[in-house]
Amino acid sequence: MAATLRTVTDAVTRWRQFERTVVERGLGRGLGYAPRQLRYARSVEHRHGADVSHLLPADYRAFVAEVGYPVLGFGYYDREGFSFLPPEAMESRSVDLPGPDDEWPEATEGGPTRCLFALFAAWDLSEIEGYAFGPADGADRAGGPAVWLVENGMAREVAHATFTEWLAGELTRQETRLADVSPEWDDDPHRLVDYSVDGGYDQKPYTAGDLDLVWVERQEGSPYSYGLVDRAGTWLIPLGKRFRSVRPFRDGIAEVILNDPTTSYAGPWSRIRTDGSVVG
Repeated sequence: MAATLRTVTDAVTRWRQFERTVVERGLGRGLGYAPRQLRYARSVEHRHGADVSHLLPADYRAFVAEVGYPVLGFGYYDREGFSFLPPEAMESRSVDLPGPDDEWPEATEGGPTRCLFALFAAWDLSEIEGYAFGPADGADRAGGPAVWLVENGMAREVAHATFTEWLAGELTRQETRLADVSPEWDDDPHRLVDYSVDGGYDQKPYTAGDLDLVWVERQEGSPYSYGLVDRAGTWLIPLGKRFRSVRPFRDGIAEVILNDPTTSYAGPWSRIRTDGSVVG
């Protein structure tokens, strides 16, 4: 227990030192924090959600509980930086993250998909590149969790034994980089917010009832297909092409752009209830 506590304390202390260094060098705009409640749509293949709980180590859990979800970047698609993924973003990307032997997570009928890896930090959310938690022993896929390098949408190899070890090495690398960085500011350097469902760094908190309502999408055709499920994956609005774009529900109401001849992707926005009926 004492060793774990020292590890967690060291990780948080090390991060706070790095924060101060970034600010002291006049680069504070390049360091922000993503909201924990950033909403992401589920894919229709995994509409019951994702299970990553078995992959998240204690030192990581303690770190994000204390620090949050850092976003570090000094330009558009800054591949030298990273964005920590809040829970729904992590689940969204982890359900489709295979291992080096091309083994993929399998959807579970009526329950969340048990992920093989949990993407926790990324510099590219399109090609899926960054770091994930996975088995400590890459040979027999047993043990863990360790930190894996993710490239081109696949977990490739164990990079570090623990999250704290990864963080220490990453911050040392970043401090060396700060001496020569030439910022070209971008407030969403890895498109973490851009890929969310109408999220923002300054978004208001959601209620428990709001979080129980999850959009599901199929990214085929134009517009995409959208449907609504509850947290357990039960359909409330069937999947279809009724909407051009959607926003998260708040207090039982969501804004959407209806897919009809009078609308475009610019609007106008309408308000709907959880059964899909239009308000007003």
